[in-house]
Amino acid sequence: MCGVCDLKQGYDDEEELSTSEWKALISDAARNLGTTLAVISGGEALLRDDVFEIIHHAESSGISIHLCTNALLLSEEKMARLIESGVSTVSFSVDGPVADIHEHMRGSNTFGKLTDTIRRFRELAPQVNIGINFVITRHNFRYMTDMLRFAESLGANQIKFAPIHTNLLHKDKDFSDCRDLVFTEEDLPSLELEVQKARKACLESGLITTSGAFFDGITRLYREPNHIKCYAGYAICAVSPSGYVAPCSNMDSGFNVREHSISDIWRDPDFQRLRNKVHTCSSACWDTAYTELSLWLRPVPMVLNVARNLRDIFFYFGIRKK
Repeated sequence: MCGVCDLKQGYDDEEELSTSEWKALISDAARNLGTTLAVISGGEALLRDDVFEIIHHAESSGISIHLCTNALLLSEEKMARLIESGVSTVSFSVDGPVADIHEHMRGSNTFGKLTDTIRRFRELAPQVNIGINFVITRHNFRYMTDMLRFAESLGANQIKFAPIHTNLLHKDKDFSDCRDLVFTEEDLPSLELEVQKARKACLESGLITTSGAFFDGITRLYREPNHIKCYAGYAICAVSPSGYVAPCSNMDSGFNVREHSISDIWRDPDFQRLRNKVHTCSSACWDTAYTELSLWLRPVPMVLNVARNLRDIFFYFGIRKK
C-alpha cells in the first residue's frame, strides 16, 4: 500500500530518530520556521509507542497534528492516550464500504475492527476531527458514492479520494499479482462516470472532501496526465523516520536533521534547488497532498475557492465548520 520504504534513504528501522530528536526537530520548526501544522503518517505511525509523547510536544509547541492510521493498533487504551496528547485530526484508511471490498486490499478480518474503532473513537473524542482516506482502484471505484454515505455514517468530518499510482514511490513494485487494482484503457469511461457521480454527491454532502479540480484530473492520470506546476515544496517538506528531509516524499535527499537543523535545511540554497526540481516535475502525479495543495495555491483558484479552502484548512487545525 505504501512505497516510502522503497526509497534509498531514511527507512531503516534501526536508524529512526529518537523521541528526543523528534522533539528537537519540532521545537526548531515551531520556533524558527513558524510551523503550525504537521502530518504524522507512515507506514503505520502507531507502531511507535512514543508517538503520543511526540504529538503532545508538538501541540504544546503550537503545532496542530494530523495523524494517519489504519486503526488496527488503536486499542481503547491508545485512543485515550491519543486524545490526551492533543491530536487535532485523525484520518483512517478505508477502501470500501463493505468487508469484502475493503479486505481485498487491506487483508482479512480488518474491516470490522477498523469500523468499530472509528465509531468508538468518535464516541470518545467528539472534539477531534475525523477523516477517511479512500484509494481509488479498479477493484473498488464503483463504490465511491457509497463510500461518501458510509463515511457520514461513521461520523467522519472529511473524506478524501486518491487514485492508485503505479509510478512515483511505486515505480519499482511488481504489480503482476495486483492487476485487478490497476486501471486499463477500457475501464476509463466507467471510471470517469463514477468520478463525476461521486463529485456530484460530494457537492450535496456536508463532508469536507476532494476539490472539483482534483476530481477532474483523476481519470486524466491514466489517459493523458495533466502536468501542473507543483508548489508543494514551498509550503511543506517531508521528513523520513531517519531524519532525511525532502521537498517531496517521492524523492531521495541528502539533507538530514542529524547534520543540520530543519530550519537551516529549509533555507539552504541547495535545498532550494531540490524545491525547484519539484516545481518543474514532469511525473504523472495526482497525489492528495502535493497535487491538491498545488491546485489550492494557483492564484485564480485560490481567490475563487476561498471558502472551500478555508473549510479544508480548518479541518486540519481541529476547527469545526459552523
